[in-house]
Amino acid sequence: MHRLTKHKELLGTVSIIIATLCWGFSGCSGQYLLHDLALPTPVVLCIRQISAGIILILLDLIFRKKDSKAHPHPSIWQSREDTMTLVFFAIFGICLTQFTFFMSIYYSDSGTATVLQYLSTIIILIVTCIRTRTLPKKTETAAIVAAVAGTFIISTGGRPGNLAISGYALFFGLICAFSYSTYTLIPGKIVRTYSAKYIVGRGMLISGIFFSIFVRPWTYSIDITPQVILGFCGLILIGTAAGSTFYHFGASLLPPVKAGTLANFDPVSSVILTALLLGTRFTAADLIGFFFIIGAVFLLNIYQVKKA
Repeated sequence: MHRLTKHKELLGTVSIIIATLCWGFSGCSGQYLLHDLALPTPVVLCIRQISAGIILILLDLIFRKKDSKAHPHPSIWQSREDTMTLVFFAIFGICLTQFTFFMSIYYSDSGTATVLQYLSTIIILIVTCIRTRTLPKKTETAAIVAAVAGTFIISTGGRPGNLAISGYALFFGLICAFSYSTYTLIPGKIVRTYSAKYIVGRGMLISGIFFSIFVRPWTYSIDITPQVILGFCGLILIGTAAGSTFYHFGASLLPPVKAGTLANFDPVSSVILTALLLGTRFTAADLIGFFFIIGAVFLLNIYQVKKA
């Protein structure tokens, strides 16, 4: 029994690490499409959202069909309140997060954009402290200070008055962090009722359709080359289908807190893959800033594990 538990724990850990590599590869694919192939960011986003939404809905239907007799699942469309929450989440959570994330990649790179996005963990902590009218504990305060220091080092290169990255990259990266906080906080109730894949898949499809109304991607002329196809396969099939499948499989074998902690390897894998696959060069200041922010995220998660 003990060996079986250890085996499941190892399998779950490896699965989630693979999922973070898939997510990191997805960011690299996005950077490749935007930087190397010069595709319009809004068009890439529309295609990604709609395709990823359809894939996640299909995956959800496949997995639900297996246990539908033992565990019948409700439909969100039967509840007006839950439907409105889903639409709000799709527009102000998913759509805004993905738009600002891709714009941050466009003005910087995948690694920097992903690390800035993970400032959302600190924002959620601050919002929670305000809601509960409590002061952060020593460990939480240390994480906040580390995150602020990391952001300062990345944006200035450690030199006050100097802007080391594009102002647009910093702006969209910080907005992405705030919107990703919304992405995390809004759907709590409906995710518990319908499952994450069910909500995220439908949310992505709604956000893609909503964004397409304004972007009108069909009016753009794009040459469908093998490079473009490969880029979208990395962005959608590996980043969404494979990443989601590996993560949910791993999460089913591990305690929720440990699964969430391991998922925070996403920015680490993104930085490493961006450097290895795309040749992006990070300065010493960039790496120190990344270390502070990623360290702050892990510090908070380890603290939550100990509290639990």
